[in-house]
Amino acid sequence: MTLHTPDPKGQRAFYAGVLGFPLEDDATGLSLRAGSTLLRFVPGEAGGPYHFALNVPEDRFPGARAWLEERVALLPDDTGQTVFHSENWNADMVYFRDAGGNILELIARHTLPALPGSGFDVTDLLGVSELGVSVSDVPGTVRDLQGRFGLRTYGESSPTFTPLGDEEGLLIVVPVGRGWFPVGEPARRLPFHLRAHGERGVFDLEAP
Repeated sequence: MTLHTPDPKGQRAFYAGVLGFPLEDDATGLSLRAGSTLLRFVPGEAGGPYHFALNVPEDRFPGARAWLEERVALLPDDTGQTVFHSENWNADMVYFRDAGGNILELIARHTLPALPGSGFDVTDLLGVSELGVSVSDVPGTVRDLQGRFGLRTYGESSPTFTPLGDEEGLLIVVPVGRGWFPVGEPARRLPFHLRAHGERGVFDLEAP
């Protein structure tokens, strides 16, 4: 997954220095391995915050939250709450920002099996499992993505929030201007490149 950043040095300092990701050599930007995902930041004016989520082992959410709280401030909702549970998705989550202001999420999905091990550090992240995609026409975009890649809706969906995929990989399709939880910052159209596995094999999705 490739995202844009106006501050590659700041992102490098955050992901390597604060979170402790081992970095991979990349002549054109910043690359790091988050579980099964190769995440790249390339220089460019993103024009707003990306939203993406990282899966953590479902039975180690307290350890993941504690690990994160030692390094960054958690993002609260308008009531001050910083730890959240979704009955619809049977998942627990916390949110934070990186050096570029992007809204990241650690999510423990209890519909996925527990994994061997205990404790938590950066090597226990399982991979990027959500990417927010902001568009002008949610129903039309959803039909297009389903037709091209065979993606299915996940859980409840609406014209203002439609998840496509499964627990290990979701596109969260929302309209431009919808606020990203928990801070309400408006979603904007942002450039990205995503290579992922779907029911029809590997697919590439790119937004200019």
